[in-house]
Amino acid sequence: MHVALVTAASGPDFIAEVDAPLAAALRTRGVEVHEPRWDDTAVDWGAFDLAVVRTTWDYPGRRKAFVAWAESTAERTRLLNSADVLRWNTHKSYLLELEERGAPVVPTAWLGRGDEVVLDDLLASRGWDRAVVKPAVGAGASGLARVRRGEPGGQDHLDAEVAAGDVLVQPYLPAVETRGELSVVVVEGEISHAVRKTPDDGEFRIHEEFGGRHHVEDLDVDTAALARWIVESTGHDLLLARVDLIEDELGQPQLVELEATEPDLYLRLHPEAADRVADAIVRRAEDATRPTSA
Repeated sequence: MHVALVTAASGPDFIAEVDAPLAAALRTRGVEVHEPRWDDTAVDWGAFDLAVVRTTWDYPGRRKAFVAWAESTAERTRLLNSADVLRWNTHKSYLLELEERGAPVVPTAWLGRGDEVVLDDLLASRGWDRAVVKPAVGAGASGLARVRRGEPGGQDHLDAEVAAGDVLVQPYLPAVETRGELSVVVVEGEISHAVRKTPDDGEFRIHEEFGGRHHVEDLDVDTAALARWIVESTGHDLLLARVDLIEDELGQPQLVELEATEPDLYLRLHPEAADRVADAIVRRAEDATRPTSA
């Protein structure tokens, strides 16, 4: 059985470590593990029983090429998550769909590329003193900024982001400074584990490159049920997904992102979860290679 854990040509220094526990777990199950780059034109994708999109963290600047690659690859082998999911999930407009279905999405002002918006007027109309600006196609903290009404730097950042693409503006939730962000990893629709990510002192970004601290956390029943329901509400068959939540002023979880494209599963913090993911991958690969009845 040959399985590709699809990666990128470049990324953070720790990119090679992200899936090391998963690769090891697959090898103990007799799987030949390959880690090709998604944009390597020399790769024969038909040689794999299954291709699992993992650390393709360089796609935001080339989303069209990435989606085209996914569609082409899906014709050669089984791709997970599917090309349809990748097209849907690589632009944050999917949050609109989830909100319409009842998901508690952080309130959002949606701006299209080229829109001319006065940030202070937008924040005043929403009753927000502070907000977060982020690109609709992006990964990690790229393009993310905290802005405040009356500060000119915020307008400059918004103008730059809107000139480059679609943009989200959301209220700044102060709980991120103390409670951080909760990431719930879901494997084939079932809760695997959760990681609490808190920022460094004076920071609001929870990413490790900015000093963020990450630790495994036990989930309460209600949060687990919410994460499971959010994944179900997509209507997609997801091998892997990560539900990112931040608490509002009342302590209620709000959906920041549903990562179904290339989620970091934090297996380095919860290595035993690698067995769970590996078992799911083997099941999917066996299904892909099992002959259909006449």
